Amino acid sequence: MTEITQPHDRFFFKTFSQPERVEDILFHNLPQLASLFMAGTLENTGESFVSDELRKYYSDILYKAKRKNGESVYLYILFEHKSYPEPRIAFDLLRYMVRIWEMEKEQGGCFSLIVPIVFYHGKERWNCATNFSGLFAHADESSEFVPRFQYLLYDLSGYTEEKIKGTILSRVILLLFKYIYAQDFGEKYIKICELLGKLEDEKTALEFMKIALEYIGNATNQITVEQLQEGIRKALPTVGGVLVPTIFEQLREEGREEGREEGREEGREEGREEGREEGREEGEIIGLKKGLLEAIQLALEIKFGDDGLELFQKVKTIASLEKLNAIKSSLREADSLRQIDSLL
Repeated sequence: MTEITQPHDRFFFKTFSQPERVEDILFHNLPQLASLFMAGTLENTGESFVSDELRKYYSDILYKAKRKNGESVYLYILFEHKSYPEPRIAFDLLRYMVRIWEMEKEQGGCFSLIVPIVFYHGKERWNCATNFSGLFAHADESSEFVPRFQYLLYDLSGYTEEKIKGTILSRVILLLFKYIYAQDFGEKYIKICELLGKLEDEKTALEFMKIALEYIGNATNQITVEQLQEGIRKALPTVGGVLVPTIFEQLREEGREEGREEGREEGREEGREEGREEGREEGEIIGLKKGLLEAIQLALEIKFGDDGLELFQKVKTIASLEKLNAIKSSLREADSLRQIDSLL
């Protein structure tokens, strides 16, 4: 599979790779698809056709499903990440569709139906023709020589929040895509987090929040640290029954408490007051370091993805609490890994 490096691309791949979620999004927001494939038959093929140089602008994923007549159908989803419409996207779709048919050609038999779907979340409304013949000046005059197909369009810029349907998680995903370019994204993000906070499974909410924060940290600067923290509080009011101000502080507190418990246990085993006191102090230091490292690791992953995790391998060798605190503090404002690396 092609390496995923762009923030929109990473978020799309992580959220659109699960058949159940994609089915929920498609059936609720493109209901005309209900007649083209049967529920519960979506299968992620793992195929991608967008070239590396175009991944800044497009993401794609190919699903295979069953029709009511037993035949196979492909749903090719192309996510447009430009902030403006692409007039020739139908041409790109045709190229990718031909590559799908080329795969089938090797297997013999008839070609399967391909339903091309374009998801768009740019700043401007989509105003391009949704059929291939729209690329020709006078297609009607020689229609027998012009390939004819139409793609389904889901233009997030043209939908109000009320018209975006699906499960809580599906709506949260689409709303993040919808508002990621907005100048008031910070305010929108807080409302999106309120919606995520309605999810009953807090573990799922926490896992998704980490993915969302990584996307936000790499795709927009229209948000403050305070807004990020407020959103986290609304999306995750409790973790393990404990009210937490932020994910980062929760991680640090967990590490500190774990260290205290380790110290108390060590002291009890020694059976001496001196041992207990030393154990508590040593455990406190261990806990502080553990909490700081976990907070730094999460922050590096959220802001810088795999590159951040690679740098963390150097960070975790640091013994100085003072240096770890400095790294943690600098992560709030850092916009490049070079700034963090200079502190090591």
